[in-house]
Amino acid sequence: MHNITIENSNPRLIDEALLNEPIKNTFRLSWEFITLNKKFTLMAMGIFTLLHLLGTIPALAVIFMVISGVFGLAIQIYIGRVFYQTQTIQSYIKEIEESTIEKLSNRTFAPAFGAYMGWIVLLLAFVFLFSTLLGMTGLMNEGMSENDLVTAMFTVAFPILTALLILSYVQPLVHANITLSKDFKEGFRTVFSIFSIKLWRSAWNKSYFNYVAILGTITLSIMLVIFLLLETIGSTTGLSLLTTIILLGSIYIFMVVMAVGSMMAKRVVEQRLMQTS
Repeated sequence: MHNITIENSNPRLIDEALLNEPIKNTFRLSWEFITLNKKFTLMAMGIFTLLHLLGTIPALAVIFMVISGVFGLAIQIYIGRVFYQTQTIQSYIKEIEESTIEKLSNRTFAPAFGAYMGWIVLLLAFVFLFSTLLGMTGLMNEGMSENDLVTAMFTVAFPILTALLILSYVQPLVHANITLSKDFKEGFRTVFSIFSIKLWRSAWNKSYFNYVAILGTITLSIMLVIFLLLETIGSTTGLSLLTTIILLGSIYIFMVVMAVGSMMAKRVVEQRLMQTS
């Protein structure tokens, strides 16, 4: 039933998972979390979907957008902690089977809220930078044509998007550190470690690059295919609500994979540092 085997007398699950077929083990261990406690999965997925749908109501959009975002982060923090802190596959299974929404909210809401606010501040900073660059370069002015607007947006947006893509390289490590943060303050502060030279230096190795590049390419490709497929089905059949629910369910699975994957990425870096020290 379980595809992870224990070879050493006193192993650590995450090290076993990285030893052979780390990408496959990332998906296997994620799937274990989804399927071994169906009650937890259905409740977490249901709450996440409901919060997102409530966020489409104009009068409640901001409130439920925040709650949905915090809850999504809390799910990932909880799963990441369970995986990273368990020693064996047996203890991992036990933790999964004993997982509840109450445990999730009690243990992870504060750092999740802090991290969410940190990402919001960072996003607003990029928006401010974007608008400032448009103003300083004189690319944005009244009475400009649609073509001029597109040119202006592309001229400034391209370097900013490139910077965001570069920053995404260490995002798994940032998320892993958020997962291990203890409270609101630490969760908020850890978001800005994305600019840490020490963090970037630790991620500058072939093992980390290979892992995040392969996992990211696979998961994003799968999500893109699912999105395009559901968009096509929804537009042709008119079942937009159903396709939205299915898409949100897919996003939940994606979040589980990213929770496990970020901790695997962190462990890759830890192992590398231990080898060089």
